[in-house]
Amino acid sequence: MAQRDLTKGSIPGSLLKLTAPMTVGITSAILVQTLEMGFIGQLSIEHVAAMTFTFPLTMVLSSIALGIGIGASSIIARGVGSGDWDDVRRLGTHSILLSGGVMVLLAIAAWAAVDPVFLALGAPASMLPLIHSYLNIYFPGAVLFTVTMTASSIMRSSGNANVPGLVLTVGSALHLAIDPILIFGWFGFPRLELAGAALAMTVTRFLTTIVLFHYVYRSGLVRTTAVAERFIESCRRIMHIGIPAIATQLIGPVSAAVITRLLAGHGEIVVAGFGVATRIEIAAIITLFALSGSIGPFVGQNWGANRPDRVRGGMNASYVFCLGWGLITGAALFLFRGTVAPWINDDVQVIAVAVFYLALVPWTHGPWGVLMMVSASFNALGKPVPSTLLSFARMFVLNVPLALLFNQFWGYQGIFIATAASNCVMGLAGYLWFRQTYFKTRTASPA
Repeated sequence: MAQRDLTKGSIPGSLLKLTAPMTVGITSAILVQTLEMGFIGQLSIEHVAAMTFTFPLTMVLSSIALGIGIGASSIIARGVGSGDWDDVRRLGTHSILLSGGVMVLLAIAAWAAVDPVFLALGAPASMLPLIHSYLNIYFPGAVLFTVTMTASSIMRSSGNANVPGLVLTVGSALHLAIDPILIFGWFGFPRLELAGAALAMTVTRFLTTIVLFHYVYRSGLVRTTAVAERFIESCRRIMHIGIPAIATQLIGPVSAAVITRLLAGHGEIVVAGFGVATRIEIAAIITLFALSGSIGPFVGQNWGANRPDRVRGGMNASYVFCLGWGLITGAALFLFRGTVAPWINDDVQVIAVAVFYLALVPWTHGPWGVLMMVSASFNALGKPVPSTLLSFARMFVLNVPLALLFNQFWGYQGIFIATAASNCVMGLAGYLWFRQTYFKTRTASPA
């Protein structure tokens, strides 16, 4: 059984061993996405805007897959901590079946709803063919992406982040190699433009899915003999955490759709600038995403092993790192915002929008990271509802209402100010809520 015991040894060391491989993997994936947007930017501003319009829908599908993975990871990590390997294998097998089946149904439904959804988001009818050219290929690839994500979550919950990180890194390198070939039609291939970007992703995910399946099976984390064994019970347990986690993950895309709709009122230049800025921003917070994926297995295993002292130590270490990293990335993007934005798109107006965003919002990455750690840890403890409520409050109690208000006074700049304010307030609120909940429950028996 290939796994790492996270209930022993140095707390920072354990978190580092989990986070470092995934940081490299996620960095490579986000780098490819950023470069891909640069490739698309060479086509036209309309292509960049069309790609940006697809973000909310693709984020919805990814969020559902991630929510199911969070549910499985929470239970599996606690099972690893308590030593119940039969339960771990059963849940690992069923989580892959559940996530794959759900995504097939969702991809079909989403494909049928493309036109009304994007018209409602403010996309002009003339842009729909571009959007279709990407999504018609993306949807089948989303099923593979979901299964890959679930398999990676299973391995990380057992303490093994090396294989998922390596597979993601190699897959990203392959993606980058074939992306421009299919987008621009190099070496005799047809020029597919947005369809080429979607096809590159699908081919890469197909190969990484095969590799990860091999490793999770060889590691003993899934078994074909467990397919029909208490499947409904496993689904119920996974979705007990997975449904609130899905709701939490969906809040982001839904609010992003609202924000995109508000920005669309200022024209496609602003939408494109927002797309450029957020692609750069994602590259800056990769490590925080990776750490949030590590703190969950760490908290889960130690809670399952009845080691609340290590849970407290892990959380404190993650908070300090988030705040320090936020200051570093905020300063870096503030200083070099005018340099990095043209890498993706060289239109002066698009750059101006992106530069304003990068001068402001990245300073709040630290509190946002604290909120990520809190949400992941609530889920790991088997308490997903607070995570959902915090995300809901961040987006719909603060961000969207403030964006609507500030948009009236300062235009699209006000929308960005609302995002920064929401990150700060909810980072503090999340820290206080988890601290209060943890001290009330840390002597309880592991769930």
